Amino acid sequence: MASEDTKDTVTVGEYLEQQKSLEEEAGEVLPWNFDRCTYSKGHLRQAVYACKTCKPSTGSGPGGVCYSCSIACHADHDLIELFNKRNFQCDCGTARFGGSACQLEPKPQDALNETNLYNHNFEGRFCWCKVEYDPEREEANMHQCVLCEDWFHENCINGEKQGEKNFSLPDLDNFEEYICRTCTSKHSFLKPYKNSHMFFSGQTVRKNDGTKEKDNDKKSKNDQLQVETSASTNKRKLDDEQEIDLKATALPKKTKGDDVCKLERWEPVKNNIDVDLFCIQNWRDELCRCSKCTYLYKSHQIEFILQEEETYEPPQDDDAHTSLFDSGMKLLAQMDRVTAIEGAIAYAKLRDDLVEFLKPFGDSGKTVTEQDIRAFFESKWSERKTSDTNSFF
Repeated sequence: MASEDTKDTVTVGEYLEQQKSLEEEAGEVLPWNFDRCTYSKGHLRQAVYACKTCKPSTGSGPGGVCYSCSIACHADHDLIELFNKRNFQCDCGTARFGGSACQLEPKPQDALNETNLYNHNFEGRFCWCKVEYDPEREEANMHQCVLCEDWFHENCINGEKQGEKNFSLPDLDNFEEYICRTCTSKHSFLKPYKNSHMFFSGQTVRKNDGTKEKDNDKKSKNDQLQVETSASTNKRKLDDEQEIDLKATALPKKTKGDDVCKLERWEPVKNNIDVDLFCIQNWRDELCRCSKCTYLYKSHQIEFILQEEETYEPPQDDDAHTSLFDSGMKLLAQMDRVTAIEGAIAYAKLRDDLVEFLKPFGDSGKTVTEQDIRAFFESKWSERKTSDTNSFF
């Protein structure tokens, strides 16, 4: 048999093995039911998919949809998997998508999730480098920050991508979660945890390039300094020029038996040092919960960091790991008796017709091609459309 006739063919055994593998993969990728939108459940921490196909309404950026809508309403669209986002309500069918209807849950035409937070991830860009993500070309590991939930390249975290490797990341097996340097700078009372045994850390000294700071940059830095951990009665030196100055009147009054702040064990970290934290298992147990730190978590709106967040998952799909044959038999069992019998008869007739169609190939040793199989089923479909009966075939 000529090589050009066989190079793109597979045996029946190979085909069945491929089919089994595809079914198992589909069960892993799509393990949940996708028959209900999460919109009516409000704002949840849930898996979110940004849709680049649906055009946002005027003045809006790209929106995000829940797991169910990503399949039921946007399966053939250009989607970006953002993984988990907190406090997010599904945008499918809302005004953000220009009013395109949701197939699972109708929404008011003017519905708009005003409290959803959107960043450059929804445009397909991630990390400080803001490079557009391409799953076909991306090779480096990426880590999601616990706080801002952006994703960062390993070689951007350690500076290697910028041409100056500042530190080595711990092995993936040695830590569970990551807090980026942007967030530890924004919430600078977290920086001292770099000294804790519950965290690996990488630090980078920010170099003074002599450029003039913008006014809004100065304001941002000043705002960060005002929320450090020390009260005015117990000031700590940040560097030679600045001190932490959080007024005691802004803190809750100490209660009897109030514990000592854990952060007082360690030296404060200078402002020009950027700190990345790699959190080991049970790292939240190490976080200080004294009155001062509790106030800081609350004022920074990151109280969620104190305990592992609940993430919504749709109900499990009972058929996710079921073969197509088993799924078909299950549906057949759910039909009424007459319809089930007609289906069984139609299946038997299709089987006999397919065997009759394939017999000449077996007798002559000719290869059965994809085009041959397509032609067979197209002829059966044409027969069905021209038939006057309502039978299966």
